[in-house]
Amino acid sequence: MNTKSYLRNEHGQVLIQFALMLTAVLAFVALAVEAGNVYAERRLLQNAADASALAAARDLCLNRGEATALNSARTYLSRNGMSSVDISLSEILIENNRVTVTARRPAETLLARVLGWNEINVGATARSACGAAASACGLWPVALDYALYEGVQCGQSVVIWDADFDGTDALCEIDGVPHDVCDCYDCDLDDDGSNDFVIVASIARGWMDFPEGAFQQDIFFDSCDSNGCGTSELTCRLLNNYGGRMTLPACLPGLRGVKAGAKDEVNARAGETVNVPLFASINCAAGNHCTGKEAETFYVTRFGCVTVTGWVQNFTLNPKPGMPKTYKKITSKAVLATKDCSGNCMTFCGTTTGQPAEPWELRAASLVP
Repeated sequence: MNTKSYLRNEHGQVLIQFALMLTAVLAFVALAVEAGNVYAERRLLQNAADASALAAARDLCLNRGEATALNSARTYLSRNGMSSVDISLSEILIENNRVTVTARRPAETLLARVLGWNEINVGATARSACGAAASACGLWPVALDYALYEGVQCGQSVVIWDADFDGTDALCEIDGVPHDVCDCYDCDLDDDGSNDFVIVASIARGWMDFPEGAFQQDIFFDSCDSNGCGTSELTCRLLNNYGGRMTLPACLPGLRGVKAGAKDEVNARAGETVNVPLFASINCAAGNHCTGKEAETFYVTRFGCVTVTGWVQNFTLNPKPGMPKTYKKITSKAVLATKDCSGNCMTFCGTTTGQPAEPWELRAASLVP
C-alpha cells in the first residue's frame, strides 16, 4: 500500500467533510440571523398594521365613511415607514364595522445572500372594529335604567325626576299594577297623540359615585375624586365627566336622589352630548360607602348617549282626566335630556369586542381578535 497516497486521500476527504460542515454551520447561522431580522421586521409591520387598522376604525366610529377610513389606513401605513410600493403590496379590507389590514413588504437579507436569498417576504395582520363600547371613559355621573332607556324614542325628551323636591315621586299604578308614569299623567303637551317626554323616576336612575382605582388605569386622571358621595364630587363630575375608565359589566355605588346643588353644572353642559351608564338592576354585590336611604348599587351593563337640555326648577305633571283624586298635580326639580341616536357618540379611550353598536349606544374603536 502506498501510505503517502492513502494519507493524501484521507486529507482530501476531511477537507470535503469540513467544507460541507462549514456550509451547514454557515447556513444555520444565516438562518438564525435572518430569523431575528425577519422577527424585527415583522414587529415593525405589526405596529404599522395596528395603527392603520385602528385609525380606520376610528373614522368609522366618527361616521366619516369607508373612503375616508381607507385613506386613513394608508396614511398610517406610510407614517410607520412603509413606502408606496409596500402599501400597494398590502391589503386593507373594510366590511361593515370591521377593518382588516395586512401589511406586507420584502425584507432584505443580511447573511443569507451568500446562499442566494436576497430578500424574504414579511407580513403582519391587524383587525379592528368600531362597535358597542365594552369599556369607556368620560362618563357622565347619571345612570339610567336600561329597559326604560331602550324604550325611549330617538330624540325624545328624558325628564330625570327629583322625588326629594316635595317628597312625591312620579309613579303610576292602575288596579294595583305599576304602569308607565305617562299612563297616569299628561305627557302629551301638544295633544298630537304621542308623548313629548319620558319620566325617569327615582327607581330608574341614579347618581354614580365612580370609584378611584377600581376601574381607573394609571394613564387616566380623575380630578373630582374625594372618596365620597357628596354634592361637590357629583357636581364636579357633571361638569368634567369621570376621569377613569370603566369596563363592563360593573357594579357601582351611587345615590337615587337628585342633587339640587347641581343646577349650574347641568346647565353648563346644555347642548352637549354625554355618555351615560345604563344599569340592568340594582343592589348588586359591591362595597358602598354612600349612606342614607338613597344609597344603592347599580349593575351597569351598557353605555348610552343623551344630549343635555338643562335644569328645570319646577317641572309640573298634571294627572290625566279620569284618574282617581289621589292623583294630584305634582312638581319637581328635574334634569332634562334627549336620547341621542345620531351615531356620533364615541369614547376615545374605550374598547369594543366588535359587536355592532345600536344608534343610541356609545361606540369605541379598538383592535379585536
